[in-house]
Amino acid sequence: MITPDKLRIAWLNNLKETDRSLKTIRRYDGVVNRFLLWYEAEERRPVALNDLTPIALVSYRTYLQKKQAPATVNVHVSALRAWCQWLIENKYLADNPAINLKLVGQVQSDAPEPLSNTAVNALLRETWRSRHGKRDHAIVQMLLQTGMRIGECQALRWQDITIKERTGMAFIRSGKGNKSRTVPLNSSIRSALVEYAAPILNCQPTAKDVAQQWPLPQETQAYLPLWQSQKGNQLSSPAMWRVVNRVVKECASRGLAPDDTKPHDLRHTFAHCYLQQHPGDLVGLARLLGHESLDTTKIYTQPTPGELAQRVEQLSLNAYG
Repeated sequence: MITPDKLRIAWLNNLKETDRSLKTIRRYDGVVNRFLLWYEAEERRPVALNDLTPIALVSYRTYLQKKQAPATVNVHVSALRAWCQWLIENKYLADNPAINLKLVGQVQSDAPEPLSNTAVNALLRETWRSRHGKRDHAIVQMLLQTGMRIGECQALRWQDITIKERTGMAFIRSGKGNKSRTVPLNSSIRSALVEYAAPILNCQPTAKDVAQQWPLPQETQAYLPLWQSQKGNQLSSPAMWRVVNRVVKECASRGLAPDDTKPHDLRHTFAHCYLQQHPGDLVGLARLLGHESLDTTKIYTQPTPGELAQRVEQLSLNAYG
């Protein structure tokens, strides 16, 4: 007997075969599995194919709206739409129950708060105090100076970095949506990479010497991960999170940075700073951040909560301002 759960697994296997990203597959898997578990708990019986009806999907969306943010609800809606479309294409269903399942409306988001100059400088200073100061400093600089996602930074290999005396580039092989892109490396991150790479390349910590040796003396080593653990293995994403969180915790304890700072806040800070110095260049910023749509990048044109509070405080109506 073909069950919705078996078809969920078949669909996920099909996504793998069509080269969908692992992150997307995991997200879709979680959504459909959660829907099936919810339905079974509601009806107190296993889900059958003919239970996939418009009213069941709308009821699930209503349930989610009471517990989740609109963005999370819409992730579930999009995944269920994709699954139902696959069921139709493969003739498991005659009619698409999700054809009229709409996304929920969202309130216009504020721009994420960037880190202050004080916080940025404190975090960078603190990286040098870690056990792997040169590596950790280069990691934080890479996130801050390029706006990379932490997963993109973690996946870098030596061959993905081009270093010259006065220029540099990083090739991101698999960004969001399996899209590749190239981002420039400014002098701050180049300097951090020179400090980090010089002992590994066994050369002087100067841009000229490092550029001559890059990526590594042996061609086969060029494919090694750029960021390595103490044991010489590739630094994992959780380990990279811990690198950032350690310096955040230390700086926050002295009131120099917000205690809820996450690695992604470095990306937000880069984006905010870029638009401050290049107002209106959404196309350029979208390219650097790896956004498919300018609508995603437009969030950085919105005022942050802090900026809105300051503007309201400065209103002429405020007698105590």
